[in-house]
Amino acid sequence: MNRRNVLKIAGVTALAMTVNANASVDTSAKNRIEMSPKDPKKMEKGELKHTPLITIKDKDAKGYTLVEINIGQGGIIHPSTPEHWIDFIELYADDKLVGKSILEAEISRGYACFSVKLDAVKTLKAKAGCNLHGIWTSTVSV
Repeated sequence: MNRRNVLKIAGVTALAMTVNANASVDTSAKNRIEMSPKDPKKMEKGELKHTPLITIKDKDAKGYTLVEINIGQGGIIHPSTPEHWIDFIELYADDKLVGKSILEAEISRGYACFSVKLDAVKTLKAKAGCNLHGIWTSTVSV
């Protein structure tokens, strides 16, 4: 085998190894279908795991209210693994986007909080994107 063929084989092998190493977890493919529980009053385990829980805390001296969003209800917390995680959480006040958190697999979990002025706001809506099971939404009256 001559030097040129050896270099070609080495180059192809290195390229194949790089492609295989980078292909192990495809975090770009995400389910973006809007999901909702079959019966919001009696959610199943998988629905509880994906539905955002909105908690409205106290207003501070400057008029901002802390709004916490946990993904998971009823003691069921959504996992955060390389294969299955919450990749974003959004908060809307009367359908106006007021905050968005982008989350990374494995190193962050489905939680976000925002300080928001809620004067005259009637509803808060939280959306959470699960890479496998779509986008889940919760709404609360203020």
